[in-house]
Amino acid sequence: MFPALETEVKQETLPDPYEDFMYHHLQYYGYFKGHRGSLPTSATHQHVWKNNPRYLLSGSFGERQGMIPDPLQKEKLLWPTCISSPVHRQIEAVSRDSLMLSSPLLKSRQLLHDEFGEVNPCLREPRDLFTFFSSSGPLQAPRWPIECEVIKENLHHIEWVPPQPEYFYQPTGNEKLPEIVGEEKGTVVFQLDSVPTEGSYFTSSRVGGKRGIIKELAVTLQGPEDKTLLFESRFESGNLRKAVRVDTYEYELTLRTDLYTNKHTQWFYFRVQNTRKDATYRFTIVNLLKPKSLYTMGMKPLMYSQLDAKTHNIGWRREGNEIRYYKNNRDDGQQAFYCLTWTIQFPHDQDTCFFAHFYPYTYTDLQCYLLSVANNPVQSQFCKLRTLCRSLAGNTVYLLTITNPSRTPQEAAAKKAVVLSARVHPGESNGSWIMKGFLDFILSNSPDAQLLRDIFVFKVVPMLNPDGVIVGNYRCSLAGRDLNRHYKTILKESFPCIWYTRNMIKRLLEEREVLLYCDFHGHSRKNNIFLYGCNNNDRKYWLHERVFPLMLSKNAPDKFSFHSCNFKVQKCKEGTGRVVMWRMGILNSYTMESTFGGSTLGNKRDTHFTTEDLKSLGYHVCDTLLDFCDPDRTKFMQCLTELKELLQQEIHKKFNELGQDMDLEGSWSDICLSDIESSTSGSDSSLSDGLPVHLLNVADELNQKKKMYKKKKKKPLQTRKQRNEQYQKNNLMQELKLTEDALSFQERAGFASSTLQKQPTFFRNSENASSSAMRNEKPRLNELQLHGRDKGTSLDPSKMTSILTKSKERMQMEKPRPTVSCSPKRSTNSSQEPAADMKSHWSRNRYPATKRGRAAMTVYPSLHIYTYP
Repeated sequence: MFPALETEVKQETLPDPYEDFMYHHLQYYGYFKGHRGSLPTSATHQHVWKNNPRYLLSGSFGERQGMIPDPLQKEKLLWPTCISSPVHRQIEAVSRDSLMLSSPLLKSRQLLHDEFGEVNPCLREPRDLFTFFSSSGPLQAPRWPIECEVIKENLHHIEWVPPQPEYFYQPTGNEKLPEIVGEEKGTVVFQLDSVPTEGSYFTSSRVGGKRGIIKELAVTLQGPEDKTLLFESRFESGNLRKAVRVDTYEYELTLRTDLYTNKHTQWFYFRVQNTRKDATYRFTIVNLLKPKSLYTMGMKPLMYSQLDAKTHNIGWRREGNEIRYYKNNRDDGQQAFYCLTWTIQFPHDQDTCFFAHFYPYTYTDLQCYLLSVANNPVQSQFCKLRTLCRSLAGNTVYLLTITNPSRTPQEAAAKKAVVLSARVHPGESNGSWIMKGFLDFILSNSPDAQLLRDIFVFKVVPMLNPDGVIVGNYRCSLAGRDLNRHYKTILKESFPCIWYTRNMIKRLLEEREVLLYCDFHGHSRKNNIFLYGCNNNDRKYWLHERVFPLMLSKNAPDKFSFHSCNFKVQKCKEGTGRVVMWRMGILNSYTMESTFGGSTLGNKRDTHFTTEDLKSLGYHVCDTLLDFCDPDRTKFMQCLTELKELLQQEIHKKFNELGQDMDLEGSWSDICLSDIESSTSGSDSSLSDGLPVHLLNVADELNQKKKMYKKKKKKPLQTRKQRNEQYQKNNLMQELKLTEDALSFQERAGFASSTLQKQPTFFRNSENASSSAMRNEKPRLNELQLHGRDKGTSLDPSKMTSILTKSKERMQMEKPRPTVSCSPKRSTNSSQEPAADMKSHWSRNRYPATKRGRAAMTVYPSLHIYTYP
């Protein structure tokens, strides 16, 4: 059937070493009784396994024979379409989705089919306990949610630095504000079929996303003269949901929200084909959510031309004219949308171009970079790459430990730690470029880099949210929540990346001092680069948390703005990494915000940031660390003095705004710094806070159950005296009730009239009363009780207690009549123990509102999400 394959199979006669090992292993432990000859030959299976792209992508990073030798060529590593052999294409056509044998007796994921439909079992390679890279091993392909369609194409963009500064767009005042018409008056030329939104939740993932044939979503061209653009976004980090053609060269674009939510539309990254050189195109994004944007301050979108990249080595560049950011005129009544419009002229005919909100940096880009580090014989000596955890979709979250080997254990223990992380928000790719610049420098052979590795242990998590980066989210993970609001979470299965990061830092703090923590982010409404920190309340370290940002502003004066820094700890930011690490004991805990736009400082004023600018900031972080830890404390003390002067000026400014005069000599340092600073202009945490979306339904059911069984609130704990008084009152009320029951019984027996006539003489002759008078006591007491209730007055418990005590003594002296013997008996028994509703129970169930005696509530089992086999 496959002659080319059979020829190659004949050349491969050596047994598989792993299969040979497993044969001896199973035979030793008595699980395999057969003879070696009964095992099928492994040549066919080994050939298929080594060359099948499905196994190549999902396999481990260990040593393999016959793998692709060049690990840095992504086009040859990641996708099966890159394998040009006709044999491989035939194997791809007949490959199976199931990994289990068809025999009902052999149901194991450790056994594989061959690719010819025959049941010839072959053991699967064991999984790696720790993911690592090898020069002859492939990259791990990204895992997508099973709802996502993914095109089988490799996208690679060259890095390029513009030779001239790219200035902000200067509005002319004549920019057009196109009216949004929608698909009612336009033609849909691209639309994603199924997009998981609010109400659904992540269930499982696989390499390549959705199973089956990938549909062509773009329209079919009618001929060479058809000028319709062909859109595509089903690739890594892509984001575009729908494109509507409203005119020959005008398109309305709708972005996809973060998966499993209906929020967060800002990041866009898509491809267009079939371009025309001399035409002016207009693109309008119609469903942005933020009322303020850097596009109102001159920021331009990014464009990439494949023809320019091939012929002129030109990469991403800022392009666009007639840029406007304005409110959408078609509200849905629930939330307001905003529009971004711009015009563009493509540089070539029949070109393939890309547009993006910022320079993309994908999960595959990170893996290629880490692979080069792992294959570098020098860098791999002081940079250890490990798996921190697996994400919700099963993608690897990498942890780098960077430090020079120590000569003695004492020297190793004396090193302080620095923790850096990035991409907790997947749409903020500027964080990855700063991280890349930091890694480039700290892994270099520079004397400063070597010194930093000698005195510090660097723990680096370069991509905290790989799932969000892969699917093109802007802010959330596949749990539908902002991970930077859940650093205090206990839900390890729902937020594994954050849980393991916090746990790693917690263990690190037990080993050594953590000098600095910094999480790299992007900012969509302010220019420049700045830090958010946490005010320190300890007067011993007063203003020390501001020294590092001030030093950084001096080392990068044209990029970093100290005046944009903020150190106020807001209640809504308690779940962020910055605040949680600060409360864990890291004094210098920061969030670094880098703009999507550019600089308003120094020589770079009114220009966009390039990737080189961002990478240079990673170097400045290293340089500032050396200044911050310099044994000569001159720079540190100079910065503290300058900070005090700046703070005095800020306090005077605040009092002047309030119209007050105050002498701050000697007392100004006691003013709370949080009262001086305004709140940070970050995103609203409430938009992405709360339980992960897959637990919301369970939580709603539990809340409804609680409401069904809800009763009065429990009374606060009482003292022993209060409990005794309450106990006596309850006994009294119980005996009163029994007395009323006895009266009603006597009335039914015909004794009521004679008894009521003797009532006036009862209290006057209470000491010498006969048994008949004793029987009249209860009706009199009941009448008094009723008379008091009629008047709206309450009985005195002390008087009632004395009366009942005397009556009980007489009842014990005389034997009651049989007709009323039931009442005293019942009263006597009930008085020996507290009322049923007064017995104290220390409830141990999960829901305090549930009372003993009611049906037990349904206990839901823990929810486990299947992510990867």
